[in-house]
Amino acid sequence: MAKTVKHKELKSYFGDKDHLLVSQKSSFAQLIFEMLSEKTPSENELKIFELILNLSIDHGAETPSAVATIQASLDGKNISESVAAGILQINSSHGGAIEPCMEILYSINNEQLPINNLVDEYLKDDKRMPGLGHRIYKDEDPRTKLIFEKMSEFNMDNKFINIARDLEKEMEAQKGKKLPLNIDAAIAVVLCTLGWDPKLSNAVFIIARTPGLCAQYLNTLDK
Repeated sequence: MAKTVKHKELKSYFGDKDHLLVSQKSSFAQLIFEMLSEKTPSENELKIFELILNLSIDHGAETPSAVATIQASLDGKNISESVAAGILQINSSHGGAIEPCMEILYSINNEQLPINNLVDEYLKDDKRMPGLGHRIYKDEDPRTKLIFEKMSEFNMDNKFINIARDLEKEMEAQKGKKLPLNIDAAIAVVLCTLGWDPKLSNAVFIIARTPGLCAQYLNTLDK
């Protein structure tokens, strides 16, 4: 006689919810948000989160992750190996600056860390301030501008935007050269505003950039 299996045992779950039902009601961005943060986003939180995913999906064939992916493809590696090679290039100078930038923003906000002292310390030690400067955008990163505009439009708390802007101004004052807030800083601002743990930030960038790396790999097959 065949074993009777309860219907519940046949279900696939997303947390404590029926995955089949959730998959029909939620966007991919919402599932990522909930899986990483273990929180349900508001409508505007989801919109700003989806925007940072969309803006991070690709930034051309010259980025370190794309270069590594393309080279691996040309070397005969398969898509998994090639994309993995690209992801390995996500570090403190490419995507990975979001985490330390979040830590700085939180420290300034929670510990009342003086911004002028912080900038002075970085300059004396000849260290790069995470979230400031970009190889292409010398005055303003348009992606950062868009993210901040949308945060304002969605009536999100601007506390961390102000902290980031103060960092940018203080760096220019002490260095004598403008280093604009890049998209890493903008994403850090969003995630701090959402109250996320900094350790989640690299996961956000990796998830966002992976489709772009897949596309870079596939493009080499057509050449």
